[in-house]
Amino acid sequence: MKVYKSVGDGVRPLRLFVGGVHGRECRTTKPIFEKLVKLRGPRRGSAVVVPCLYMGRYISTLDPGYLNSKAGRRLIRLVERLRPDIYVELHCYKPSSYQNLVSPCRFVLKGVPPLVELEQGVLIGLISPVLMSKLKLKTPIIVETPCGRLDNLKVAVRVLKTFIDTHSVQEALDELKEKYPEQMGRVLRLYGKWIFS
Repeated sequence: MKVYKSVGDGVRPLRLFVGGVHGRECRTTKPIFEKLVKLRGPRRGSAVVVPCLYMGRYISTLDPGYLNSKAGRRLIRLVERLRPDIYVELHCYKPSSYQNLVSPCRFVLKGVPPLVELEQGVLIGLISPVLMSKLKLKTPIIVETPCGRLDNLKVAVRVLKTFIDTHSVQEALDELKEKYPEQMGRVLRLYGKWIFS
């Protein structure tokens, strides 16, 4: 498991970016994170980037069984060791899954609010409730991008970079709201009780 680390002025806030959380997502998340780590790191605090957590059998992070999988155990150890102040997962999705991810019915069907598209198929929301309850992180973010497509790489990198340039999740969300007012307004409405609690 390759890990990149960048330290600015001090260690905190510590940002943890994780990709390749399940299945073959590494093929998409790795090039995006490799582009991200070539950019300027944080001025204050640090950033740890794991482009590919695990390459193997796909188990949904909405499935409680994920916590006992090799990928899940690896993720739990990583978060417990680093105790990040800002946590961002990068996933990829098949085009056939797009409607399920953004559907208003997602909460009824999956127990989680829909993700919101920012631009060019790049989606944002909060991570799986299964992981949220286990990892006990404050406002853990998920970014999803279409699998195998790198034509939107710039958008994905720009969204991820926002969390490096800011010093808290709330500050990053406020900055994203300036660029995507309508979309981020929906995110804040859908996930408000988790973001503001």
